[in-house]
Amino acid sequence: MAEKNLIAWNVDEGDYPSSASMDEKLKFLLRYAVLAPSGPNNQPWKFAVNDGEVVVMADFDRTLPDVEPANRTMYMSLGCVLTNLLLAAEHFKMGYEVERFPDGVDAETIAVVKFKEDAGKPQFPPDLFDEITERHTNRGAYDDRPIEAEKIEEMKEAIDGAGFKFDVLTDTKSRAKMAEILGKSHKIQLGNKAFRKDLARWIRANNEDAWDGLPGYAFGYSDFDSFFGQFIFGTFDTSTSRARKEMALMNASPAVGVLSTDAEDKWIWVETGMRFEKLFLTATKLGVRFDLFSQPVAIEEIRREMIEILDVNHPQILIRMGYAPPAKHTPRRTVEMVLAGK
Repeated sequence: MAEKNLIAWNVDEGDYPSSASMDEKLKFLLRYAVLAPSGPNNQPWKFAVNDGEVVVMADFDRTLPDVEPANRTMYMSLGCVLTNLLLAAEHFKMGYEVERFPDGVDAETIAVVKFKEDAGKPQFPPDLFDEITERHTNRGAYDDRPIEAEKIEEMKEAIDGAGFKFDVLTDTKSRAKMAEILGKSHKIQLGNKAFRKDLARWIRANNEDAWDGLPGYAFGYSDFDSFFGQFIFGTFDTSTSRARKEMALMNASPAVGVLSTDAEDKWIWVETGMRFEKLFLTATKLGVRFDLFSQPVAIEEIRREMIEILDVNHPQILIRMGYAPPAKHTPRRTVEMVLAGK
């Protein structure tokens, strides 16, 4: 039996309330939306459901002001939520219209999605729906076998076009450059006490009942070691050792990906998240694991290095890629916990 704080992952499409009201159907779709990835699993979202609409809102109480003041990854996480919601709607034969930032780009409402019973033209491959409950981040070591060229091409097709690009680096020299960039960002950020304390708020012991954050097992820590994780991370400067470990993992992985955009604003961050979740689900279908890094993008001088190396305009996320056995899911809040007013 799964731990209580993992029950959100047990959603079963057979429980879809086909004879219930539209709003009850939409609450069921949100059971897939909340399985989206988010930074340190801070789940910075909340929702309102009313009269056939889902209002997707940012939860600004769950941001990381000392880690990422611009909230780039928050908006990307909300984009991932939107993809899961719309993909679930298409699976259950619903049509929809998305209104972006109806109250302005600085408001908490990111999008209002209006649903109808008649299915519209699908925007996502139907074979990705089943991957929503399988998708997970894998922070461990990957096998050294290469990712097949046809799989890389399929992942690139999930992103490329209309101002978005996905570079996949497989040669040793290019991977080493990205590993060096990752190491630099770790040393800068983890050497900052305010950064460490902000991020440490989301580190959990393995046996903790929290519905969010990152348990120690996500990093391969034992139950005993995970008990001290938050204190150690927030108190001590482990930047050098952490940088060394992450660089070694990236150098040993068969591929590194970078998702970039031609332009940049808050909606582009949301749309980046939407495309990224499509990519992540595609990789899951192909058996490819991801480990995710937003750190280099948050530091301007390091971001400029990425721009020069890759010849892109705006790198948004760095991804370590490879093959590995499935990892354990991290906790998720249930739909009831994220509905506005709850």
